[in-house]
Amino acid sequence: MRKLTSITFLVPLTLSGCVAETTPTSSTDQAITSANGTSLNGVSLNGTSLNGTSLNGMSLNGTSLNGTSLNGTSLNGTSLNGALLAGSLSDGTLLPLRIDSYSQGTGANSDISFYGVSYWMQGQWLPICGVDANGNEIQAIAVPGVWNTEADVPGGGAYTADPNQFTWSCRGKTIGKCVEMGYKNWLGYGEQLNSCVRMLRGDYCGNGHAYTADGQLVNLYDDAGIQLDTESWGVEAEWTSAGARCILDAAHTRYAHVGNPTPTCVTAGTLPVGGTCGASFDAGATLIDELPAF
Repeated sequence: MRKLTSITFLVPLTLSGCVAETTPTSSTDQAITSANGTSLNGVSLNGTSLNGTSLNGMSLNGTSLNGTSLNGTSLNGTSLNGALLAGSLSDGTLLPLRIDSYSQGTGANSDISFYGVSYWMQGQWLPICGVDANGNEIQAIAVPGVWNTEADVPGGGAYTADPNQFTWSCRGKTIGKCVEMGYKNWLGYGEQLNSCVRMLRGDYCGNGHAYTADGQLVNLYDDAGIQLDTESWGVEAEWTSAGARCILDAAHTRYAHVGNPTPTCVTAGTLPVGGTCGASFDAGATLIDELPAF
């Protein structure tokens, strides 16, 4: 297992804080969605598990704002390219970060800023979001607030609207996907964003455990009219920021399709199955998802 190199020579830095847990991957597709309402789901927030796998066995969660502010997803109070940040691992160890590039979104996402961000490890800068199939650094979005990176515990996967922290959300991963689909918490769509994160990961029980698999196609739509129902597929579930509110048919679920274990909240009978699940948003869901016939 790799050990962290000394970073004392890099202090003081422009910023201090920590980043969302991520691990570089050799190839990552930056595609977000194929059509309004339709998206490829996955098990990740920012990597191969909830906010990625641990780096050297230690988690990285959030990024603290120190001398800067966040306007939407744009960092204010610091120069961009080459700016240094002090990331903090879960054991308190500092991890140097560097902003490598900056670009602004277009069209409906012109309010989203994209950053290339690297971390310092064993004498080299490595992109926190990895690189795509062409070797290009995958960019990240600075999303206000932080997510709990634990699983199978109360509060696992939960969002905290901390005004002093933000999360580096890799493009093509769950948080970034949901933001680029229009669920922008700085515009008042925080509940939809958090429901989207739970849904794409198949976090039915709302405890951070993902029961889906990468690449499962879902049709999603919401109570705010941001994503519309574009398919005549079968309903899987209703979703809130706390996980699934109900499942329509246990046999028509992503976990059943890929052969994953039945979620504990289903086996315990605490997650309703059947009835009129998915018929409307009247019972309090903010998002409904559908699946094609298997």
